[in-house]
Amino acid sequence: MVAAPKHGFHRPVGFSLGAAGLLLACDAGFSGSFLMSWVFCPIWFLISLVKNAIQRPGWRLALLRTAIPPLTLGLAWANDAVQIRVAEKNAARVVAACEEYHATNGRFPKSLDELVPQYMPSVPRAKYCVGPWCQFHYFYNQGHPMLVWYVVPPYYRKIYDFDTRRWNYIE
Repeated sequence: MVAAPKHGFHRPVGFSLGAAGLLLACDAGFSGSFLMSWVFCPIWFLISLVKNAIQRPGWRLALLRTAIPPLTLGLAWANDAVQIRVAEKNAARVVAACEEYHATNGRFPKSLDELVPQYMPSVPRAKYCVGPWCQFHYFYNQGHPMLVWYVVPPYYRKIYDFDTRRWNYIE
């Protein structure tokens, strides 16, 4: 019987697993995007390559160490794609409800709360995460309404102008 290593198998990858969990929590859970993973995973991948070259831990551990950053980025990217699809579908529902409100009342709602419950059962979230940019933002500026949601917070926003009936981006 072979004795288990003194530090156990989880210790050499424990930091990587913790970092992966932290990045996924920040990206998927807080912002609904993959911005932090996109920035940190390539650096982390290069560091793991250098660490493996210096320590020479064996091919299994080296493979695991170098696989965790790209897998983390892939999960964050997949979540981002799902979140964007959800936001686009929910935005289409909100726009349709606002247009229906306009057709019925001769004006657009002053807030999205005016749509509930007659035009929508509730105002949906743009993305399913907990950050402040995961909700739709509606602006009614002197009868010129706009609907805004964050694709990649805090800067990359998608904006629907009800006057032109077009989506625009602001970076």
